[in-house]
Amino acid sequence: MLGRHRPGGFVRAVGGGLGWGIGAAVGHRLGAPERPAVAVLGDGCAMFGLQGLWSAAHHRVPVLFVAMANGEYHTLKDTFDARGGSPSVACPGLDLGELDWRPAARFFGIPAVRVDDAEELAQTVAAVRGLDGPLLAEVASQGHAGAPRVRP
Repeated sequence: MLGRHRPGGFVRAVGGGLGWGIGAAVGHRLGAPERPAVAVLGDGCAMFGLQGLWSAAHHRVPVLFVAMANGEYHTLKDTFDARGGSPSVACPGLDLGELDWRPAARFFGIPAVRVDDAEELAQTVAAVRGLDGPLLAEVASQGHAGAPRVRP
């Protein structure tokens, strides 16, 4: 359960903030080390701030990074639709293809897991208080307009 009722319990960027989430989660946890941090990241947005994983690993910041892997810039496609885009018009450059976040996390020295269902995700999030360093959990999610993601 997100602590949205507590000041600082739910932090987000207005308008999406491509690349903001990883660094914000690391900074938030360093600023309030007694409070666990879970960063829920779209994989498109996370691509803009990937280097923040190095900081998390280097400083052993106990943050759970949840990469919602759908292989696209989902938010940008939603924005295109909201501004009158047509489903029949392609959104060039907004498909990332099949990304596997586990090797990306391991590249920076962060352990990573693949979460396959809601129960496993709940258990992973519930264990966040016991982290002694960062952890990345990849979760397959639906793409734009409900398109299922095919996992690598």
